[in-house]
Amino acid sequence: MRFLAYFLVLFILGACTDTTVHVKRGIYFWENNTRELTAENRDALDALEIQKLYVKVFEVDRVNSINQAIAKTQLKLDQEVVKRVEVIPCVYMLNSVFIESSKKELDELAVNVAHLIDKYTSEKLLRGTKINYSEIQIDCDWSEKSQGNYFYFLRKMKTASKKKISCTLRLYPYKFHKVMGVPPCDRATLMCYNLLNPLKNPRKNTILDTDEMAKYLDTKIDYPVALDVALPVYSWMQCYDGRRFKGVVYGPVEAFSPLLKHDKGLWNTMLRDTVVSDIYLRKGDRIKIERVSKQDLAKAVEIIHSSNALSNQSVFSYFHLNSAELKFYNYETLNAHFTRLSR
Repeated sequence: MRFLAYFLVLFILGACTDTTVHVKRGIYFWENNTRELTAENRDALDALEIQKLYVKVFEVDRVNSINQAIAKTQLKLDQEVVKRVEVIPCVYMLNSVFIESSKKELDELAVNVAHLIDKYTSEKLLRGTKINYSEIQIDCDWSEKSQGNYFYFLRKMKTASKKKISCTLRLYPYKFHKVMGVPPCDRATLMCYNLLNPLKNPRKNTILDTDEMAKYLDTKIDYPVALDVALPVYSWMQCYDGRRFKGVVYGPVEAFSPLLKHDKGLWNTMLRDTVVSDIYLRKGDRIKIERVSKQDLAKAVEIIHSSNALSNQSVFSYFHLNSAELKFYNYETLNAHFTRLSR
């Protein structure tokens, strides 16, 4: 009996300190002009056993002192995809919306955004029927200046939509939440990329710098809102005419290799005049190619694993769904990262 009592005490203590984590598998789809998922992208959803698909449905910008929905997606999903994954509609919102809007305008905006999401998911996103969704995600790089209005809007969105509201969260407001505040959401997705200013860091990969990332993912942080995490799996070219920034061309970057001569590090030179993604590139332009290496992606996963960010039933996501980019890492490796974060 004494042994049995001792065993029961150990069992109860173990249950109270259980740190088991079972992550759900997510991925983002962020393209505007794509009308349907390619067969390769549908295969990627299957190969990675994706459970949550975050789809940007439109953006909101401040145009001529009026808040307007722009860059609406053309995507239509089919029944087979929706049977396999949960779809979370996302809205990207410019910070200027919250800096320049009055409370009255934000009241109206919350109602309009909720209505547009419902209209899109009812009439356009799924061929022939309505998508039943339980969560909306708001993506905004909010600042101290916009914090009050942004948080006000999130509360109004909760009321207007009657859905769970999640938001994206950058590493700075995550670590310094006592200064930046905590968004009033059901969940927040920690976006662990685009950590550095490209113009101020010409020698570093500004999509993901793992040393910089590690500075923010402190294991002592106990964030007040349930967290999910996203890591980047994409590439791009930053284009410069001398020192003047001309724009970004999204990858996969291998397609542009014949146009470039490698110089040093991440830098290349354009070999001839051409137009790419509406950017006029001239011979001699400087091109910085950035991609998250397989080694850095694995290191970032280890940093997250060692941190206090993920808990049971958190979502770990890749940004974003592009089969050509995903194959650079291969599906086996990407699946292994999902497994590694479940413990």
